[in-house]
Amino acid sequence: MEIKVCMGSACHIKGSPNIAKKLQVLLKEKGLDGKVSLKGSFCMGPCNKGVVVSVDGKVFYHISEDNVEEFFFKEILKRGEEV
Repeated sequence: MEIKVCMGSACHIKGSPNIAKKLQVLLKEKGLDGKVSLKGSFCMGPCNKGVVVSVDGKVFYHISEDNVEEFFFKEILKRGEEV
């Protein structure tokens, strides 16, 4: 599985470095850090919709420090268990 977090200027201002750090911690806590590739990315699109994150090419918007854990458990952990 590959997760990309946008590090473009708009997403950076909206907290993408903190979101990436939180995802890294969650991956490690759940034992997925060896199975999942977490990468930064240049701009991936609609900057006005919040931090953009993609999981295996599927793009998600509105990821924030407030909902990153919910996103992780709903979208990443579920897929990680299948890997």
